[in-house]
Amino acid sequence: FQICFKWKFLIQFVKIIAMFHNCCSNTSKTSMPETDFDPSTLHAGKIRALAKSAGKAFGFMPDNGSGKVEIFRIEDFELAAVDPATYGMFFGGDSYIIRYTYEKNNRENYIIYFWQGRDSTQDEKAASAIHAVKLDDELGGKAVQVRVTQGNEPRHFLRIFKGKMIVFLGGKASGFRNLKDHDTYDVDGTRLFQVRGTCADDVRAVQVPEVSASLSSDDVFVLETPGVTYVWIGKGASDEEKEMAEKAVGLVSPDCEPVTVLEGEEPAHFWDALGGQGDYKKGFDGQTTPLLLPRLFHCHVSPVGKLRVEEITHFRQEDLDEDDIMVLDSGDEIYVWIGNKASQEERQMGLKMAEEYLKSDPTDRSHELTLIFTLKQGDEPMSFTSLFPSWDPSLWESLPSYEDLKNQVAARNTTD
Repeated sequence: FQICFKWKFLIQFVKIIAMFHNCCSNTSKTSMPETDFDPSTLHAGKIRALAKSAGKAFGFMPDNGSGKVEIFRIEDFELAAVDPATYGMFFGGDSYIIRYTYEKNNRENYIIYFWQGRDSTQDEKAASAIHAVKLDDELGGKAVQVRVTQGNEPRHFLRIFKGKMIVFLGGKASGFRNLKDHDTYDVDGTRLFQVRGTCADDVRAVQVPEVSASLSSDDVFVLETPGVTYVWIGKGASDEEKEMAEKAVGLVSPDCEPVTVLEGEEPAHFWDALGGQGDYKKGFDGQTTPLLLPRLFHCHVSPVGKLRVEEITHFRQEDLDEDDIMVLDSGDEIYVWIGNKASQEERQMGLKMAEEYLKSDPTDRSHELTLIFTLKQGDEPMSFTSLFPSWDPSLWESLPSYEDLKNQVAARNTTD
């Protein structure tokens, strides 16, 4: 009897345990339902690569970038040879000629890149194009000529410098002499460089304004101050960018032992060097660079009351005219930017132009489904400012007003 009772008790106990297990399993399935597979996750790496920009013209890769390189800078409209020790170091205020020679099919082939800095003068840019033609003539017209604007470098161009390309602010007039002579081209000893790329061959560093708004969680930055050089690592930075940052320190701040700072763990001195802690682009939103290239349009009303629209290519923040309306197509949404001195008539026509622009858009975007943002000068959101190569929130404060310009002209006339 006792044995039978024990067996019955054991069987009942097992049933209770089984019921409890089923109950827990059902609860788990109810609270965490199985979801369908999201195919978009397969594109995550590609989307990040697009945002990082591995270089333009993916199909143009004549060799692996190991050919012979000769670089010249435009000085007084003539070619001046660049010291090979500084190959890969460019100034945004200058224009350059890169003569690249490589062997293919048992013969020499040539590519002539003429790289035009964002702040290079129109005369220098024109001179670079003229000299590219002259060099091609010297080679018997056998070279491929490629105009390269700063920030739009082809993938092959980047590969030539093998992750050692750095673009500085300023130009020849800044007095740059050698790697260690910093004071000749930097007045306060503080500089900030953004490091971007997708692999060791296309990573590059670009000097940006020394403000916190220049930072981005998806990148690595090198901040050089008179006392210490920081390597700031954003949470979304790639391993290649971290490695490139170490190389960049050796180039822009030689003989310096850098201090690595992780995002969110910055010392007070770091923010002081940037003029104080402020907002910057945080996180990775999945698509920071649109698949369609951004386009900027300048809208103004003519003396006879007609709307005039002009597209600005290779635009930057300085192209935003506070006297008029600007329409910025991000590739997805549309922004109507209203300058502080724009007239009411221009404001109305600017919005109308954006609507008509969408109606005639040949892509899959529609006027009905596309967002149109109307924003005023000084209230630009991060999604707007991130479409520009760099953004300085205090830009317009430092620009002279119309009255200031009139007074300057009047003063000159009086002196003359």
